[in-house]
Amino acid sequence: MVYLRYFSKIMAQITLVVAFSIGVMSCVHDHNDEPEVPVEPEIPIAGRTVLVYMLASGNGLGASAPYDYDMQDISEMRKAAAAGDITDGRLLIFHSSSNGNQILKEIAEDGTVDTLKIYDSAIRPQTAQRMSEVLDDMKAWAPAADYGMILWGHGTGWIEDGIAEEAASDYQTYSYGSEQNNKWKMNVTSLANVLEGRNLGFIYFDCCYMASVEVIYQLRKAAPRIVAYPTEVLAWGMPYDRNIKHFFAKDAELVEAATNTFDYYASQTSATYRMCTVSVFRTAGMERLASATRAIYQNNTTGVPENYSPQSYTLSRNNYYCDFGGYVNALKSDNQQLDEFKSALAEVVELELATEKIWNQLPINEHSGFSTFIMDSNADVSKLNYSRLDWFDDVASALIH
Repeated sequence: MVYLRYFSKIMAQITLVVAFSIGVMSCVHDHNDEPEVPVEPEIPIAGRTVLVYMLASGNGLGASAPYDYDMQDISEMRKAAAAGDITDGRLLIFHSSSNGNQILKEIAEDGTVDTLKIYDSAIRPQTAQRMSEVLDDMKAWAPAADYGMILWGHGTGWIEDGIAEEAASDYQTYSYGSEQNNKWKMNVTSLANVLEGRNLGFIYFDCCYMASVEVIYQLRKAAPRIVAYPTEVLAWGMPYDRNIKHFFAKDAELVEAATNTFDYYASQTSATYRMCTVSVFRTAGMERLASATRAIYQNNTTGVPENYSPQSYTLSRNNYYCDFGGYVNALKSDNQQLDEFKSALAEVVELELATEKIWNQLPINEHSGFSTFIMDSNADVSKLNYSRLDWFDDVASALIH
C-alpha cells in the first residue's frame, strides 16, 4: 500500500523539530545522552468528515464519457468545494475506478483533489475487509467530531443472493456495490456489521432500492438518519454540487439534500427521466415500527390478502419491492393496531417524495417511503436468503403459520 499526501509535509516538520533539538543541545550542556524523539504533528479534528464510498469499476458507472458518472459526480463535488460549501469539515472519496485502482482521495476546500492512499487491488472494494480498512483510514487521515457516509454505486436492497461470507474469505456476496455481471455485491447484513459503531451521523444511499424496511431495520444501529431511494435512480445520482453544503451544515440537512435530489429529477424535460422516489428515515423509531408491524402480522394467516394488488416499485414481475405502508394497511388489523402502526411509521419517515411515474410507465399511487418484500407463501422464507435478515426474525416471521 502506498501512502501519499501529507508525507512530505510531515517529514518537513519532523526535520524542523530535529534541527531545533540539535540547536538547543549545542547551546546547553546536558549530560543526558538520550536522543530526542521527534513528535509527529497532530491532525486537526474537523467538525465533520464525509466519506463517499464510490464503486465505479466494472459496473457501467465508470465507463468512458458520457457514461463516466463517477467523474461527473467528482466534478460536481469539486465545484461545490470551490464555492465554499465544505465548512468545518473534510470531504473524502474512496474511488474504485474503471481502471481497477482503489484510491482514497480528498477534495480540498479549493476544489483540488489530493491522493491520500493507494490500496492493494487484490482485495475487492465490496468486501467487509476493505470497507473496514477504508473507514479506519478515514478516521486516521481526517479525524472529526462525527462522520457522514455516502454509498455510491448499484444497489439491490435486502437481497442476499450468493455465497455466504463465511464460506469464502476472498470474496463475499453483497446487495450493495454490484459489478462484473452482478458477481461482486455486499450483503446488507455485512454492511451493518461494518458500519455499526463508526460514529456515523448519517448514511446517504446514492444507489437503487435501498429504502426497504428490511434494509433500514438492519442498519438501525449504524446511523441515526438514513436517506435512500425505494425505486431505481438514474445513473446521474444526486446533484452533488447542490447537496454538499447540506452535508456540512452544523446539523446535516438531509431533508434539504433529499428534496434537491427529487427536484432535480422532477424538473427533467423528458418524461422518461422525470422519475424519483426518495425518503429520509430516523432510525431511532425502527424498534417501535417493528413491534407495531409484528402485532398486525400476527393477526394474518396469509401474506397476501384476497383481491389485494400491491403497489410495485419495479417494472419486473417479482414482488421484492412493494409499498410497505399500503401492504400493512391492507392486512387484517383492529383500529388500535393500525393507529399505532401509522404513528410509528410517521415517527420514522421524516420525508417521503415520489414522482407520479417511474420510467413514465409505472404509476406510483401509493408511497409510504418504504418498500418491502411480500411473501406469497411460506416457501418465500428462503427466497434470496430473506430469512437471514433481522426484519424476518423480528417481524415477518409472524406471517408464517
